Amino acid sequence: MKKTRSKSNNKTTQETNTKIDTQTKTKTQTFIINQNLKTMKKQLLFTLMALFAGLTTAVAQTCTPGPLSPSAGTPYTYKVLIGNPPYNGTTGDFTWYVTTNVDLLSATGVLPSPGTEIIASGVYNAAATGQDTIGITWTAQAIVNGMTTPYYLVVQFAGNNGTCDAMNMKVWEIIPINTFLLAINSMGGEGGDGTYCAADVSGAIVTPGASPTVAYEYGTNVLYARINASNYTGDWKPSFRIEGLDAVQTLAGVTWATDSLFTVEHTTTLVGNVATSTDLATAAYDGSLPIYVKFEVDNNYFETLADLPITIGVDGVIEVGATSLDDVISDTDCNPEIAFGKDVAQTIMARPTVTPDPATGPFIVKNP
Repeated sequence: MKKTRSKSNNKTTQETNTKIDTQTKTKTQTFIINQNLKTMKKQLLFTLMALFAGLTTAVAQTCTPGPLSPSAGTPYTYKVLIGNPPYNGTTGDFTWYVTTNVDLLSATGVLPSPGTEIIASGVYNAAATGQDTIGITWTAQAIVNGMTTPYYLVVQFAGNNGTCDAMNMKVWEIIPINTFLLAINSMGGEGGDGTYCAADVSGAIVTPGASPTVAYEYGTNVLYARINASNYTGDWKPSFRIEGLDAVQTLAGVTWATDSLFTVEHTTTLVGNVATSTDLATAAYDGSLPIYVKFEVDNNYFETLADLPITIGVDGVIEVGATSLDDVISDTDCNPEIAFGKDVAQTIMARPTVTPDPATGPFIVKNP
């Protein structure tokens, strides 16, 4: 009886311990799951926060040129007002200068003018009576340097109030921005701007024999576009791209000129369907110096029996030493434009089809 009772007690104890272990494991698993859920929620929250932060940053990336964020090549006027009479800007002396040194009174870091970064109009870095304004034109080099180091435009004023001579000074932070913008439009074409007729047949040679063949050549189509560069004054290097050609067609040549008559043609280097200018074009800030590009497309034996859509794109860079500044997306977005992001659609229209009347018999076979 004692042995039986002992076994029963042991069994009850084991069952109790098993229940306790099961409950403990369940609680542990539940705790781990809850912790994992909390971790996942935090990770999701951080991800969403990062996503929204990224969206906010992207939206904020706009550009508005002005005196404190100047474009290259156009003059900006800076002016101050003098207060606390009898101090006045007419009889006092002004000293204007631009520096990259955070110690504004140090001569180290003061930019020369005219120089590679600025061109000032008026007395610069010397006292001038009554000169409460100064004009400064910032260069493309200033845009490049300003990406890492801001400029400080300093103005010092010294005057007399009838009792004492006194001076004061103030400073602006200047960060030049790249606003170089390109636009492309079609020009010419028999069917209106950008619509061209298929070129005439330029060759038709028969190879005689028991099964004669004929080789047709379909001439050359010449396509044109006008390109305007704006929001920048200075030199830039253009590149051009054509897309949509049949595999049989070849790009025979691409040239550009500063007038639509192509009085003086500038050459390009061809690599596939991309042509890069061998020299520089000049841009005016207001876009008043367009260039004109001409594509010569050798149709070879491509017959153009259906309308052929073509896309012509332009790309451009401002070369500043080893650095290149790309054209920007728009007037309000100065992020770099994608390569050949400015483009225009054109069309080479189909030529007529000619088929033999069945009663007459077949033509000589075309080859190729």
